[in-house]
Amino acid sequence: MRHLQQHRGGAAESDEQLAIEAPRHRVSRKDPDVRHTRSVSLLRSFGFALEGVSYLIRTQRSAQIEVVIGIAVVVLATWLGVTALEWAVLVLAMALVLSLEALNTAIELAVTIASPQRHPLAKAAKDVAAAMVLIAAVAAAVVGVVVIGPRLLSAFALAYPSR
Repeated sequence: MRHLQQHRGGAAESDEQLAIEAPRHRVSRKDPDVRHTRSVSLLRSFGFALEGVSYLIRTQRSAQIEVVIGIAVVVLATWLGVTALEWAVLVLAMALVLSLEALNTAIELAVTIASPQRHPLAKAAKDVAAAMVLIAAVAAAVVGVVVIGPRLLSAFALAYPSR
């Protein structure tokens, strides 16, 4: 550590000076101040996450389309009366697509900051991030067709019987 400090041009500091001081007393989870701090930080974390969701939906056209498709799937699945297991599969598929869309957006933003000028590797990173969303979206579409398709065809067959 001293070597790094000297190399950077700063004065060498002792290990004691560099060490982070540990709390002198044991913190109890029953302490109301600790519980309050944890709940506040948990609420702040949820707030930051909701800001991320808001940013995603406000700025990303593909996320907006995915949300609209998700709403349509929920309406259709409700109307068709899918089972609890089918709901679980549909919700997981929709959550996967939106989660990967968020990850794709984060990767694109980070790459743009790291490499503001055009670079082949920056383009490759963005393309691969977009590919993961495409793969998940295709898989989610297949899940939707498998779960909702037969019920939808049956509903139309009942509504429009052949002569």
